[in-house]
Amino acid sequence: MQQLDRTSTNERHIIDLEALGFECIKVLGTYNYRQMKKSLEMHIHDNMIEICFLEKGSQYYHIQGNDYRINGGDLLLTFPGEEHGTKSFPEERGRLFWLIMEVPDKNQRLLNLTKKQTKLFFDAFFELKKNRVFKGSNRLKYDLNTIYRICEYPLDGLNKIKITNLLIHFLLSVLEFGNKSKHKTISKDIMETCIYIDKNLNEPLSLEELANFNNLSLSHFKYKFKKEMGYSPSDYILRQKIERAKELLKIPKNSIQDVAYDLGFSSSSYFATVFKRYTGKSPSSYYLL
Repeated sequence: MQQLDRTSTNERHIIDLEALGFECIKVLGTYNYRQMKKSLEMHIHDNMIEICFLEKGSQYYHIQGNDYRINGGDLLLTFPGEEHGTKSFPEERGRLFWLIMEVPDKNQRLLNLTKKQTKLFFDAFFELKKNRVFKGSNRLKYDLNTIYRICEYPLDGLNKIKITNLLIHFLLSVLEFGNKSKHKTISKDIMETCIYIDKNLNEPLSLEELANFNNLSLSHFKYKFKKEMGYSPSDYILRQKIERAKELLKIPKNSIQDVAYDLGFSSSSYFATVFKRYTGKSPSSYYLL
Protein backbone atom coordinates (compact mmCIF):
# COMPACT_ATOMS: atom_id res chain seq x y z
CA MET A 1 0.00 0.00 0.00
CA GLN A 2 1.23 3.50 -0.81
CA GLN A 3 1.00 6.14 1.92
CA LEU A 4 -1.55 8.83 1.09
CA ASP A 5 -0.08 12.04 -0.27
CA ARG A 6 -1.17 14.80 2.12
CA THR A 7 1.36 17.50 1.17
CA SER A 8 0.48 20.38 -1.14
CA THR A 9 2.91 21.79 -3.72
CA ASN A 10 2.78 24.71 -6.15
CA GLU A 11 0.72 22.58 -8.56
CA ARG A 12 -1.09 20.13 -6.27
CA HIS A 13 -3.38 21.39 -3.49
CA ILE A 14 -4.33 18.71 -0.97
CA ILE A 15 -6.68 19.11 2.01
CA ASP A 16 -6.18 16.60 4.83
CA LEU A 17 -9.86 16.16 5.70
CA GLU A 18 -9.14 13.33 8.11
CA ALA A 19 -6.98 15.66 10.21
CA LEU A 20 -9.84 18.18 10.19
CA GLY A 21 -12.14 15.59 11.78
CA PHE A 22 -14.25 14.38 8.84
CA GLU A 23 -14.86 10.72 9.61
CA CYS A 24 -14.06 8.22 6.83
CA ILE A 25 -12.95 10.99 4.46
CA LYS A 26 -9.17 10.99 4.08
CA VAL A 27 -8.07 13.65 1.59
CA LEU A 28 -9.35 15.94 -1.14
CA GLY A 29 -6.80 16.92 -3.78
CA THR A 30 -6.62 18.84 -7.03
CA TYR A 31 -4.08 19.77 -9.66
CA ASN A 32 -4.20 22.10 -12.67
CA TYR A 33 -1.34 21.08 -14.96
CA ARG A 34 -0.39 23.38 -17.83
CA GLN A 35 2.06 20.84 -19.22
CA MET A 36 2.48 17.08 -19.09
CA LYS A 37 4.09 15.46 -16.07
CA LYS A 38 5.78 12.12 -15.53
CA SER A 39 3.60 9.07 -15.12
CA LEU A 40 1.80 8.35 -11.84
CA GLU A 41 3.37 5.21 -10.40
CA MET A 42 1.18 2.18 -9.85
CA HIS A 43 -0.05 1.93 -6.25
CA ILE A 44 -2.73 0.41 -4.03
CA HIS A 45 -4.98 1.93 -1.36
CA ASP A 46 -6.11 -0.77 1.04
CA ASN A 47 -9.69 -0.43 2.27
CA MET A 48 -10.25 2.85 0.40
CA ILE A 49 -12.34 4.13 -2.50
CA GLU A 50 -10.89 6.89 -4.66
CA ILE A 51 -13.12 9.16 -6.75
CA CYS A 52 -11.42 11.12 -9.55
CA PHE A 53 -13.26 13.94 -11.33
CA LEU A 54 -11.51 15.31 -14.41
CA GLU A 55 -12.81 18.83 -14.89
CA LYS A 56 -10.90 19.44 -18.13
CA GLY A 57 -8.33 17.64 -20.26
CA SER A 58 -7.94 13.91 -20.82
CA GLN A 59 -6.05 11.13 -19.05
CA TYR A 60 -5.23 7.44 -19.30
CA TYR A 61 -5.37 5.23 -16.22
CA HIS A 62 -4.34 1.61 -15.76
CA ILE A 63 -6.42 -0.28 -13.18
CA GLN A 64 -6.11 -3.98 -12.43
CA GLY A 65 -4.62 -4.74 -15.84
CA ASN A 66 -7.10 -2.63 -17.85
CA ASP A 67 -6.62 0.76 -19.54
CA TYR A 68 -9.21 3.51 -19.17
CA ARG A 69 -9.32 6.88 -20.91
CA ILE A 70 -11.24 9.68 -19.24
CA ASN A 71 -12.05 13.10 -20.65
CA GLY A 72 -13.26 16.42 -19.29
CA GLY A 73 -16.38 15.92 -17.18
CA ASP A 74 -15.71 12.23 -16.50
CA LEU A 75 -15.60 10.44 -13.14
CA LEU A 76 -13.44 7.39 -12.44
CA LEU A 77 -13.60 5.16 -9.36
CA THR A 78 -11.01 2.80 -7.89
CA PHE A 79 -11.83 0.36 -5.13
CA PRO A 80 -9.98 -1.22 -2.17
CA GLY A 81 -6.92 -3.27 -3.08
CA GLU A 82 -6.94 -2.30 -6.77
CA GLU A 83 -3.57 -1.43 -8.26
CA HIS A 84 -3.89 1.80 -10.22
CA GLY A 85 -1.85 4.58 -11.78
CA THR A 86 -1.05 5.89 -15.25
CA LYS A 87 1.58 3.20 -15.91
CA SER A 88 3.57 4.31 -18.99
CA PHE A 89 1.26 7.23 -19.75
CA PRO A 90 2.12 10.74 -18.53
CA GLU A 91 -0.16 12.82 -16.37
CA GLU A 92 -1.61 15.08 -19.02
CA ARG A 93 -2.52 18.75 -19.02
CA GLY A 94 -5.81 19.53 -17.34
CA ARG A 95 -7.52 19.91 -13.99
CA LEU A 96 -8.30 16.88 -11.84
CA PHE A 97 -9.91 16.48 -8.41
CA TRP A 98 -9.59 13.34 -6.29
CA LEU A 99 -11.34 12.34 -3.08
CA ILE A 100 -10.26 9.31 -1.04
CA MET A 101 -12.56 7.80 1.57
CA GLU A 102 -12.05 4.84 3.85
CA VAL A 103 -14.50 1.95 3.89
CA PRO A 104 -15.77 1.96 7.50
CA ASP A 105 -15.96 -0.95 9.89
CA LYS A 106 -19.28 -1.73 11.52
CA ASN A 107 -18.72 0.85 14.28
CA GLN A 108 -17.74 3.80 12.03
CA ARG A 109 -19.98 6.35 10.37
CA LEU A 110 -19.46 8.39 7.22
CA LEU A 111 -19.55 12.07 8.16
CA ASN A 112 -22.76 12.69 10.13
CA LEU A 113 -24.73 9.74 8.76
CA THR A 114 -26.10 6.92 10.87
CA LYS A 115 -24.45 3.50 10.70
CA LYS A 116 -27.33 2.22 8.58
CA GLN A 117 -27.05 5.17 6.19
CA THR A 118 -23.28 4.69 6.02
CA LYS A 119 -23.73 1.07 4.97
CA LEU A 120 -26.28 2.07 2.31
CA PHE A 121 -23.84 4.65 0.95
CA PHE A 122 -20.91 2.27 0.57
CA ASP A 123 -23.07 -0.58 -0.73
CA ALA A 124 -24.23 1.82 -3.46
CA PHE A 125 -20.63 2.72 -4.35
CA PHE A 126 -19.59 -0.92 -4.64
CA GLU A 127 -22.50 -1.43 -7.04
CA LEU A 128 -20.63 0.90 -9.46
CA LYS A 129 -17.53 -1.29 -9.60
CA LYS A 130 -18.45 -2.74 -13.00
CA ASN A 131 -19.09 0.73 -14.38
CA ARG A 132 -16.20 2.72 -12.94
CA VAL A 133 -16.03 5.45 -15.63
CA PHE A 134 -19.00 7.73 -16.32
CA LYS A 135 -19.93 11.33 -17.05
CA GLY A 136 -20.47 13.90 -14.28
CA SER A 137 -21.42 17.59 -14.44
CA ASN A 138 -20.29 21.07 -13.40
CA ARG A 139 -22.17 20.83 -10.14
CA LEU A 140 -19.42 18.50 -8.90
CA LYS A 141 -16.87 21.22 -9.58
CA TYR A 142 -19.02 23.72 -7.66
CA ASP A 143 -19.15 21.52 -4.53
CA LEU A 144 -15.39 20.84 -4.58
CA ASN A 145 -14.36 24.43 -5.30
CA THR A 146 -16.61 25.64 -2.48
CA ILE A 147 -14.87 23.25 -0.06
CA TYR A 148 -11.52 24.69 -1.13
CA ARG A 149 -12.72 28.25 -0.61
CA ILE A 150 -14.00 27.46 2.89
CA CYS A 151 -10.72 25.74 3.81
CA GLU A 152 -8.73 28.89 2.99
CA TYR A 153 -9.66 30.07 6.49
CA PRO A 154 -9.61 28.44 9.94
CA LEU A 155 -12.66 26.23 10.31
CA ASP A 156 -15.35 27.02 12.85
CA GLY A 157 -18.31 24.83 13.68
CA LEU A 158 -20.63 26.26 11.05
CA ASN A 159 -18.08 25.89 8.26
CA LYS A 160 -17.49 22.26 9.23
CA ILE A 161 -21.23 21.70 8.86
CA LYS A 162 -21.11 23.37 5.42
CA ILE A 163 -18.24 21.12 4.30
CA THR A 164 -20.03 18.04 5.62
CA ASN A 165 -23.13 18.90 3.59
CA LEU A 166 -21.05 19.66 0.48
CA LEU A 167 -19.26 16.31 0.78
CA ILE A 168 -22.54 14.42 1.16
CA HIS A 169 -24.02 16.31 -1.81
CA PHE A 170 -20.93 15.52 -3.89
CA LEU A 171 -21.06 11.81 -3.02
CA LEU A 172 -24.80 11.60 -3.72
CA SER A 173 -24.22 13.28 -7.08
CA VAL A 174 -21.51 10.75 -7.97
CA LEU A 175 -23.92 7.92 -7.18
CA GLU A 176 -26.65 9.59 -9.22
CA PHE A 177 -24.41 9.97 -12.29
CA GLY A 178 -23.07 6.45 -11.89
CA ASN A 179 -26.54 4.95 -11.78
CA LYS A 180 -27.68 6.99 -14.80
CA SER A 181 -24.71 5.79 -16.81
CA LYS A 182 -25.79 2.15 -16.44
CA HIS A 183 -28.55 2.90 -18.94
CA LYS A 184 -26.46 5.05 -21.32
CA THR A 185 -25.43 3.64 -24.68
CA ILE A 186 -23.58 5.06 -27.66
CA SER A 187 -25.94 5.50 -30.60
CA LYS A 188 -25.62 3.18 -33.58
CA ASP A 189 -24.61 5.95 -36.01
CA ILE A 190 -21.83 7.30 -33.76
CA MET A 191 -20.55 3.78 -33.11
CA GLU A 192 -20.49 3.11 -36.86
CA THR A 193 -18.64 6.40 -37.37
CA CYS A 194 -15.96 5.33 -34.88
CA ILE A 195 -15.59 1.99 -36.66
CA TYR A 196 -15.30 3.81 -40.01
CA ILE A 197 -12.62 6.13 -38.60
CA ASP A 198 -10.64 3.23 -37.13
CA LYS A 199 -10.68 1.40 -40.46
CA ASN A 200 -9.58 4.46 -42.46
CA LEU A 201 -6.89 6.11 -40.36
CA ASN A 202 -4.53 6.19 -43.33
CA GLU A 203 -7.07 8.11 -45.44
CA PRO A 204 -7.99 11.81 -45.32
CA LEU A 205 -10.97 12.13 -42.96
CA SER A 206 -12.89 15.38 -43.18
CA LEU A 207 -15.48 16.27 -40.56
CA GLU A 208 -17.88 17.27 -43.34
CA GLU A 209 -17.61 13.76 -44.76
CA LEU A 210 -18.28 12.22 -41.37
CA ALA A 211 -21.24 14.54 -40.80
CA ASN A 212 -22.71 13.48 -44.15
CA PHE A 213 -22.10 9.87 -43.16
CA ASN A 214 -24.46 10.55 -40.22
CA ASN A 215 -26.93 12.67 -42.23
CA LEU A 216 -26.29 15.56 -39.86
CA SER A 217 -25.15 19.14 -40.20
CA LEU A 218 -21.50 19.67 -39.26
CA SER A 219 -22.33 21.53 -36.05
CA HIS A 220 -24.92 18.95 -34.96
CA PHE A 221 -22.53 16.08 -35.73
CA LYS A 222 -19.70 17.61 -33.68
CA TYR A 223 -22.08 18.27 -30.79
CA LYS A 224 -23.53 14.74 -30.83
CA PHE A 225 -20.15 13.05 -31.18
CA LYS A 226 -18.64 14.95 -28.25
CA LYS A 227 -21.73 14.43 -26.09
CA GLU A 228 -21.64 10.65 -26.59
CA MET A 229 -17.89 10.01 -26.82
CA GLY A 230 -16.63 12.67 -24.41
CA TYR A 231 -14.28 14.35 -26.90
CA SER A 232 -14.49 15.99 -30.30
CA PRO A 233 -14.29 13.97 -33.55
CA SER A 234 -11.01 15.71 -34.44
CA ASP A 235 -9.52 14.73 -31.08
CA TYR A 236 -10.79 11.17 -31.49
CA ILE A 237 -9.17 10.87 -34.93
CA LEU A 238 -5.79 12.12 -33.68
CA ARG A 239 -5.88 9.84 -30.63
CA GLN A 240 -6.67 6.82 -32.78
CA LYS A 241 -3.87 7.72 -35.18
CA ILE A 242 -1.41 7.92 -32.27
CA GLU A 243 -2.59 4.57 -30.91
CA ARG A 244 -2.06 3.05 -34.37
CA ALA A 245 1.34 4.76 -34.58
CA LYS A 246 2.42 3.07 -31.34
CA GLU A 247 1.71 -0.30 -32.93
CA LEU A 248 3.49 0.57 -36.19
CA LEU A 249 6.59 1.91 -34.40
CA LYS A 250 7.09 -1.50 -32.81
CA ILE A 251 7.73 -3.00 -36.26
CA PRO A 252 11.49 -2.66 -36.95
CA LYS A 253 11.17 -2.02 -40.69
CA ASN A 254 8.93 1.04 -40.16
CA SER A 255 10.71 4.40 -39.97
CA ILE A 256 9.16 7.36 -38.16
CA GLN A 257 8.70 9.13 -41.48
CA ASP A 258 6.95 6.08 -42.96
CA VAL A 259 4.56 5.90 -40.01
CA ALA A 260 3.81 9.63 -40.23
CA TYR A 261 2.96 9.52 -43.91
CA ASP A 262 1.06 6.23 -43.65
CA LEU A 263 -1.24 7.88 -41.10
CA GLY A 264 -1.81 10.99 -43.19
CA PHE A 265 0.36 13.50 -41.31
CA SER A 266 1.67 16.28 -43.52
CA SER A 267 5.21 15.93 -42.18
CA SER A 268 7.21 13.87 -39.72
CA SER A 269 7.77 16.99 -37.59
CA TYR A 270 4.02 17.58 -37.24
CA PHE A 271 3.57 13.90 -36.43
CA ALA A 272 6.25 14.20 -33.72
CA THR A 273 4.47 17.24 -32.23
CA VAL A 274 1.10 15.43 -32.06
CA PHE A 275 2.72 12.23 -30.78
CA LYS A 276 4.39 14.04 -27.90
CA ARG A 277 1.20 15.95 -27.10
CA TYR A 278 -0.68 12.69 -26.49
CA THR A 279 2.05 10.49 -25.03
CA GLY A 280 4.59 12.81 -23.42
CA LYS A 281 7.31 11.08 -25.48
CA SER A 282 8.89 11.73 -28.86
CA PRO A 283 8.40 9.08 -31.58
CA SER A 284 12.17 8.50 -31.59
CA SER A 285 12.30 7.70 -27.88
CA TYR A 286 9.24 5.43 -28.22
CA TYR A 287 10.76 3.88 -31.35
CA LEU A 288 13.77 2.77 -29.32
CA LEU A 289 11.81 1.16 -26.48
